[in-house]
Amino acid sequence: MKCPYCGVPGIRKGIRRGCIKYLCKKCGRWYQVRRTRKNPYGSLLLPHIYGMSFRSLASQYRINPSTAYRRCLKVLENLPHCARFCGILLVDGKYISVKGYERKIPVIYGIDYLTHDIPSYIFSISENYQTCISFFRSLRLLNYPLSAIVCDDNINIYQACTNIYPSSIIQLCHNHYKQSLRLGLSVRTDSSYLPFMRDIEQLFEKRISMEEFTRLAGKITLKYASDPRCVTIMADIQRRLPLLTGYMAAKRIPRTTNLIESFNSHLEGRLKTIKGFQSFKHADAWLNAYFLNRRLKPFTDCEKRFRYLNGKRSLELSKKPYYPIDDLLRLIR
Repeated sequence: MKCPYCGVPGIRKGIRRGCIKYLCKKCGRWYQVRRTRKNPYGSLLLPHIYGMSFRSLASQYRINPSTAYRRCLKVLENLPHCARFCGILLVDGKYISVKGYERKIPVIYGIDYLTHDIPSYIFSISENYQTCISFFRSLRLLNYPLSAIVCDDNINIYQACTNIYPSSIIQLCHNHYKQSLRLGLSVRTDSSYLPFMRDIEQLFEKRISMEEFTRLAGKITLKYASDPRCVTIMADIQRRLPLLTGYMAAKRIPRTTNLIESFNSHLEGRLKTIKGFQSFKHADAWLNAYFLNRRLKPFTDCEKRFRYLNGKRSLELSKKPYYPIDDLLRLIR
């Protein structure tokens, strides 16, 4: 590198704090050249979203771990919280480790079924009724046209939903409901109730009409009328009939939360290497950046009815026409 004072090439004397130090052979002055990129913050952020810890970032970019933390946090805090939606929302919660909390704390978010977009999320210390109310209120503020939700057997979620969206349809995930029955009957260790469980799985195997559902449920009730546990389960199905058959009200409502479970698996993989967050504020900012990155990343392996999403970003399908998506891409990358 040439000396900025006299223009004569200097002698390299080592590296200190990311800068290469030079000594000019002519004038004897010292000068240095910074090795980092013009925008080091963005280059640190994307690996961090992909699950790289601050120590790994510090080792790769030859900086202090606290410096990596400050640089990432600066960009995370400046990202905006980001429509055209179908109104069918899959809702679930994911628990995250945060320093200062004895137990993991949940992030509740939803995925629009047809666009695979994430309109909103809420990060709180508990998955209680008030947290769920705040989540659905945020959807109301976004003018999200909620018509139906699909969720697990969390009473706080669907009670909060009916409070904010009284006319919405609630569909209880069939996979979660069947799993709770398997655990209650202990079918993995006791084969006594395996035939009954097979009949229940046939009842929830595919989309059927209300008349067909009632007929099959009646046959199962008569078949196992002598077993009190089976009768209790069939009575519970009858009591929860509106929640278990909400998909019959509209053609596009799914019966399971498989879509959001796949998103949860991806998020779990990113969190596994990070192993927790330094503070609640840091975790909230990281989640905002993570969800934005998912919304800006093109789909590549969608199948069957969702093949049309391949090559498209979910935010492109749902964003308002005037919102500059290129600005978000520059921020996140």
